[in-house]
Amino acid sequence: MIRICIAGNSGHAATVTRALPRLPQVEIAGWCRTWTGEPMTEVLDDFAKLGLSPMEYPDYLTMIDDAQPDVLVVDGMFCDHETMTCQALARGIHVYCDKPLAFTLDGLTRVQQAAAASPALLWAMQTARYDPWFYTAKQLVDAGAIGEIRLLTAQKSYRLGQRAPFFRHRAQHGGLIPWVSIHGIDFIRYLYPHAAKTIFAHHSTTANQGYEDLEVTAQLMMTMENDVCAQVSADYLRPANAATHGDDRVRAAGTHGVIEVRGDAVYLINDQNDGSQPVPLEHPPMIFEDFIHTLEGHGSGLLDLSESLEDSRLALLARESADTGRIVNA
Repeated sequence: MIRICIAGNSGHAATVTRALPRLPQVEIAGWCRTWTGEPMTEVLDDFAKLGLSPMEYPDYLTMIDDAQPDVLVVDGMFCDHETMTCQALARGIHVYCDKPLAFTLDGLTRVQQAAAASPALLWAMQTARYDPWFYTAKQLVDAGAIGEIRLLTAQKSYRLGQRAPFFRHRAQHGGLIPWVSIHGIDFIRYLYPHAAKTIFAHHSTTANQGYEDLEVTAQLMMTMENDVCAQVSADYLRPANAATHGDDRVRAAGTHGVIEVRGDAVYLINDQNDGSQPVPLEHPPMIFEDFIHTLEGHGSGLLDLSESLEDSRLALLARESADTGRIVNA
């Protein structure tokens, strides 16, 4: 059996519990909160649905030293990702960590060094690669459906709602760009896996409904290899009565067509398609399912450590650009 411990539920830890029905070789060895009052609702609800009652621990270090897991799920306050990840990697424990992997470029270097020195695997929870709509768009791009990509735009829009207390303090939440825009950066890099050259970004706390230093709007532009331009927008301005919590979109314009992802559907315009109807979706494995399969030696190859690190690095550079008002070389 592969033993899993879950530390926190402040982000995407439920991608673990929702994959469990597909992973009979996995058992939950323990769980813990990572800050006082942290709601573990999604994870605990999934435990109940699956008839599980794993042991609760007071903190993640006690948990990993006592339970001796094979994998630690790191999903606490975003400022703690680096320390928790490095502690686990130093013990040879595989880490499935929410993004960003670190809060600073120096911290990201420490994570990279810890991963290089450890036999364990590290992934960030770059969940969008495993959404059927983005996966389908990727398959179409790779099959040449729109020719050579020349322009990409991505959108992440969320309801603000009631956020955890740490969202009021950037020293704990890290900013809109490393938490939300990073998904858009990954959308771009997934469809166009080439290096970024420069980044220019802006963010603003205006209209943040009293959430102190929480940015609620961000925009960034990356110049990429081969003179390709990519843009990412992110916001917490989605109205409360919207039909869904989020609105994720991507548009990739190529020399022979355009792909648009919107409303969890994919639209293709080229010589054979007029874009009026969505194309049939293809279905990848679930992200944590693929993480386990990768540990076992038969993963899909959709994600790896280098991709996880690069998404975090570019997001931290974009935040630097937004803070300074300057173009940053990537």
